[in-house]
Amino acid sequence: MYAVIETGGKQIKAEAGRFIDIEKIPGTTGEKVSFRNIILVSTGKELKVGNPTIPNALVNGHIIKQDKKDKVIVYKMRPKKRYRRKRGHRQTFSRVFIESIELDGKKIAESTTAKPKAKSSSKE
Repeated sequence: MYAVIETGGKQIKAEAGRFIDIEKIPGTTGEKVSFRNIILVSTGKELKVGNPTIPNALVNGHIIKQDKKDKVIVYKMRPKKRYRRKRGHRQTFSRVFIESIELDGKKIAESTTAKPKAKSSSKE
């Protein structure tokens, strides 16, 4: 059982008990979040598709961490012209643990594992 949510201009498959990395959303670590832009829900027996979204569908989770991805290097060079540009970019993201998927007020999928806690990274 899964749902396809729309967030950050992207469509992401979300399953209960799994982590998803999405564009950064406002909030702090441990804060609960709910996604209402649900495009598709699969209950295992039936597939429900929204037009454009499904009313009364909800995906619940909580933020595990707010971080940046690995650096991407952009290097431009024009040969024989002494033109060189080097730039780097680190995209921010939010890691979210999906707790449950609800449809019409009923939970169709729920996490069976214990809620994970964010690991504290202390650099000494």
